[in-house]
Amino acid sequence: MFQRILHHGIVPFLIIIMSFPLHAQNYRSGIRLGWDYRSQRFITGGAYGRLKLLADHRQAFVYDAGGVCMIRFKDPKGTSFKSAITVASPPSGSSYTNAELLELQDGTLMYAYNERVSGMGMKIKVIYSSDGGQQWHDEQTLYEVKESSFLPDNEGLYGIWEPAMIQLPSGEVQLFFASEFRVPGHDQKIMMLRSTSAQENGVRQWLRGITDVCYTVGYRDGMPVPLLLQDNQGIVFAIEDDGFGGGFQPGIIYSSMSDNWRSGIRYGDSDKRWVAVSPGEPRGGGAPYLIQLTTGETLVSTQTNSLADTRGAPWDDMYKNRPFVYIGDATARHFGCYSIPFPFMDEPDQGGVWNSLCQINDSTVVCVSEVHGHPSQNGLWTVEGRIMHPMIAQQVATGTSVADIDWKPLMSDIFIGSQTQAFMTVGSCWSRDSLFLHFEVDDRSIRSGKADAPVWDTDGIEFYCDMSHQDTDNIPLDALKFLVNVDGGTLISRMTSSGWTDVPLTTYPMRYVVNRTRLRYRIDLALPWNNMLPRPDDLQFAGYFKLHNNDIHYNKECIHHEVLSGVDEGRARTWWQVTLEEAPDGITEASISPDGHLPGNHRSVNLQGIATKSPHHGIYIIDGRKVAIPMF
Repeated sequence: MFQRILHHGIVPFLIIIMSFPLHAQNYRSGIRLGWDYRSQRFITGGAYGRLKLLADHRQAFVYDAGGVCMIRFKDPKGTSFKSAITVASPPSGSSYTNAELLELQDGTLMYAYNERVSGMGMKIKVIYSSDGGQQWHDEQTLYEVKESSFLPDNEGLYGIWEPAMIQLPSGEVQLFFASEFRVPGHDQKIMMLRSTSAQENGVRQWLRGITDVCYTVGYRDGMPVPLLLQDNQGIVFAIEDDGFGGGFQPGIIYSSMSDNWRSGIRYGDSDKRWVAVSPGEPRGGGAPYLIQLTTGETLVSTQTNSLADTRGAPWDDMYKNRPFVYIGDATARHFGCYSIPFPFMDEPDQGGVWNSLCQINDSTVVCVSEVHGHPSQNGLWTVEGRIMHPMIAQQVATGTSVADIDWKPLMSDIFIGSQTQAFMTVGSCWSRDSLFLHFEVDDRSIRSGKADAPVWDTDGIEFYCDMSHQDTDNIPLDALKFLVNVDGGTLISRMTSSGWTDVPLTTYPMRYVVNRTRLRYRIDLALPWNNMLPRPDDLQFAGYFKLHNNDIHYNKECIHHEVLSGVDEGRARTWWQVTLEEAPDGITEASISPDGHLPGNHRSVNLQGIATKSPHHGIYIIDGRKVAIPMF
């Protein structure tokens, strides 16, 4: 174990492995997702797509096409998925669907799916690959129901659906699925199969017994997606749950690692079962998908008609639903900060269903959606979301002017650009004199409003801030907003007891620079600290950023005022934290304890100031000083 962090010189490798606390997720200090419309890709025709990142860093995309199980791979440096490989073809009179993939600890790929036998019954099946997905072998039927075996009061429902699985550190595999079999009426429950050992070529041996894991009498628990929580926090799975009232919404079912489902069925009143999405959020939605990020936060996606009225979509057509993605804490609770992938789904005739999620690197998560109503390419699409941490503004020298700052791409902390064909990155820094903000916007159609239109109808930006960072459901008094558009139009407003009140531009010395080209514009702001905009004593405040787009979208003029995902402009508690970080004093030395823990208030960050879980990906800052760890 290293005994000292040394100073001087450049250190090429940082190799201490440390544990980092998994913080609660919230609007003020948690992460956000920014979906990048430029990354939208039509992958293939088909249904029910799932994406997995494999140990060799390939991406594996599984789905069904015409009732046949398929897989495609993308190499670590590849730009597109390779040709499809057939995994399993159904016998005559059957179809395969509900594909899911698990990479086992020994490197075997296990592919699960649902066989639907016309007029006969249904099966849960798995198949294996021991060569990285090129060849598939040893198809197994794990569970089967026949139409003739359903209960008399089952009203003809006997389906078994949507298998999904995890592997525990012990090597045990658990496969969960939804079942209408042997429950009354229209009810549905979740069942689980276990495998505790493997045969040659990774083929699993499955226990004969089956476990009922959750059921609410009179309701339909469906579409389980299991997750093994980090740091031995337990096993959870997401379900679509209509037992909480108000139609389907995501629910979470829990077991500790030591219990491992031994304590029985999680009924509707169980304390090991809870609503996923926090109160005050748009909560409806079915077909959930659950993952955990490497930094500990959990994500759940749903297909929902929430906010359908904002685009004129019908409420009762499932295929007009949109994917919503929520961010929760490290225990799969308190989901909020929702975001909506795929801007083209603003159209009322378009929707995305059977969505799934996958993290592919430290800064990127991918949403997969089965798109319907697209003008030309219905089927499976992907879009990338940028994982963003609260903005950290680095200190620069006193006397710096807005024209002196050489903004680098790595200084951009914020990305906004999910809902229109334009995107904005935001960078920040500060001095003892001023706060500096840098807005860079790519826009394929930079447009001005009409001659008599307000300044916000012309493309441009806004910055809102509350130096007292009040955690309230209302915009606090003395909050400020600053607007600059591409034509040089400006507006400064302050929140008063009478609402937003314009501030005469002569009373506050805001400085700005606008640079505009055909498809891009850049706006730089310098906001001096003074009585109206006091520098906070604790060097933190709450704020958010807005992008104005006055566009032609599907041959219609539309004005989008897009903000950071999940921001409700009228609720200050949804605004994001901005930290003014004082300049580190430079590389120094510091002792570490024998168990490898660093002293003081320490963290590991990358060059953007974004926290990293592993020092392999960043530098240490301890009590405001940069430190380096040498490799011996």
